[in-house]
Amino acid sequence: MRILQITNHGLHEWQVTPGLPDTGGQNVYVNELSAAFVRLGHRVTIVNRGGYPHPLTGEMRIGSVAGLDGHAQIVYLSDGTPSFVRKEDMEGHLPELAKELGELMAAGSFDLILSHYWDGALLGVLANEARAEPLPHYWIPHSLGALKRRNVDPAAHADLRINERIAAEHRVLDVIDGVVATSVAIQDSAEHDYGSGVDYFLPPGVDHERFRPRTAEECEAVWDFLAGQMGVAADDLRNRPLVLEISRTDTTKRKDVLLRAFAAVVDRDPRPLLAVTIDEINPRLHDELRNFISQLEIGSDVAVLGSVWERLPCLYSEAAIYCTPSTMEGFGMSAQEAAATATPVVASDRVPFAVEYLLGSDATVHRVSGSTEVTVGTGAIVVPADSVEGFAAGLELLLSDSGLRARLGASAYHTTVPEFGWDRLAASFLDEINATGNG
Repeated sequence: MRILQITNHGLHEWQVTPGLPDTGGQNVYVNELSAAFVRLGHRVTIVNRGGYPHPLTGEMRIGSVAGLDGHAQIVYLSDGTPSFVRKEDMEGHLPELAKELGELMAAGSFDLILSHYWDGALLGVLANEARAEPLPHYWIPHSLGALKRRNVDPAAHADLRINERIAAEHRVLDVIDGVVATSVAIQDSAEHDYGSGVDYFLPPGVDHERFRPRTAEECEAVWDFLAGQMGVAADDLRNRPLVLEISRTDTTKRKDVLLRAFAAVVDRDPRPLLAVTIDEINPRLHDELRNFISQLEIGSDVAVLGSVWERLPCLYSEAAIYCTPSTMEGFGMSAQEAAATATPVVASDRVPFAVEYLLGSDATVHRVSGSTEVTVGTGAIVVPADSVEGFAAGLELLLSDSGLRARLGASAYHTTVPEFGWDRLAASFLDEINATGNG
């Protein structure tokens, strides 16, 4: 089959650059799903908005870039605007992008459209409407506007154009061939907020070869890297339990909550170490968080990371705890990657992978104080979003009990491997939609 994947916003590349605007887990999902399709014998074309220079290299994002041993390509569409456009402002650019996409579709003999997020879906709808014979079109939302409306400050709704986004999502739902949920949270929102049933389920997978438990010898260099980031000797760090957070620098990731919670447990023995990504792509938030680290007086206990793509497997594997306080996740792929390395997770109750899979069926509720509670599951501890006290309690529970860390890490691993293998998920999805290679 020839499969067309539309991931319109952000900067899509074969090796995703973490931290770039509107770029993150969705791009990794598209690349990994594409690789699985290729391994299953299909060909893939990914389309992404281009026509402007890459913010780091300055290279113009035009034309096509081959990948996956020549069985896939990324094609950059242009709308005539030679600069980045944030996803919230994308709708007015879609008609011009749809013209280019229509030409590509006419020349490409595609069998199937998979679109991602609301803007990719609407772009696919516009291009498909111009065809005499529309292609089958399945939408993978990753998130939904109604979910975001509930999870962000109402004062931000206008700037984020949430009502316009929800209207666009309703338009998409009226004409596509199927909705593909990546989590129960997406499924519930589609049904309750949009009155639309979910037709298929395709959660993110994980690359079990890349993300796996590793020996200390394999990951020796990661401690040298962390030491270099902090300006200390690696031997000063190796015996300290590592708390890790990996995500783009965005207010929804609530890194401030993590920093406060870490500051509340940093004085314990052995003294923990925090490694957190705070990149300079978002300079205002970068500066705010760096200043916050100084205010909390934890600068000597925090390794501030930028892009760590090559080091991710060992960072996950060497971490004692992976912590994600994010309040806006379609699934929680970083938590899943950590779980695949047998690292236990402390997550907010807005991270679907932790809530839906890692908690398990025998979770217990622990009251911290007052009305604050944390839920201890078989592979994760789940904390109410934005609860500094709850995250501090979750970290303390795991830092103080190596046996609990080992049990939760082992359970997280067995929950993730091999159930979330990309090839298994991709093949099952194509079977469900009765896709064949016959065109």
